[in-house]
Amino acid sequence: MLGEWTSRVRALIESVMAELGYGGIFLAAVVEVVFPPLPSDLLVPAAGVAAAGGVLRPEGVILAATAGTVVGALILYAFGRRGEPGVRRAVRRYGRWLGIREAEVDRALLLFRRYGAPILLVAHLIPGLRSGIALPAGMSGMPLIPFGGLTALGAALRATLQTAAGLFLAWHLDVWISTLSLPGVIIIGGFAAVALGWTLVRRKRGHRPLHP
Repeated sequence: MLGEWTSRVRALIESVMAELGYGGIFLAAVVEVVFPPLPSDLLVPAAGVAAAGGVLRPEGVILAATAGTVVGALILYAFGRRGEPGVRRAVRRYGRWLGIREAEVDRALLLFRRYGAPILLVAHLIPGLRSGIALPAGMSGMPLIPFGGLTALGAALRATLQTAAGLFLAWHLDVWISTLSLPGVIIIGGFAAVALGWTLVRRKRGHRPLHP
């Protein structure tokens, strides 16, 4: 019973990731940085699960997630180059729609001024900070090449760890599920439900009749 349920969950994950592909992972990573309320923390490990089944390649997942994070960070970096007054005005006006609060900008500025450029490496491992840290880098006038290099290294480290976590999960899925507590069962069940819903929507669109 457990093995059959596990196989179905894994098949759903692989189906969704096959449809999204590397382009979907890339776009999700870009969106996550620019719009923090839409995280890819579940998507990249799920891609790792799919990679274990041969649907995707681990190095492709890491590259797509890293590239998307760098592109998203560059967007915020360019926005930060407008200067602190301009950034604060925009955050006060549009921050609630983008999921960015002025208090988060203050926190990122404080950390960047205290620790300098190396914080860019660590920030990508901290939820809530990986998106905002690009703003103070731009606001402080940090040169583009060091910013891009450190951001790429931090993003690659995070993508590698998340992909590895997905691979490990796939290889030990039966054991992991058998030891799950109730919250864990709810989480994995919720993902399976989302994956199933996504698949059904895609199939429905794919079979929608064409009108002249």
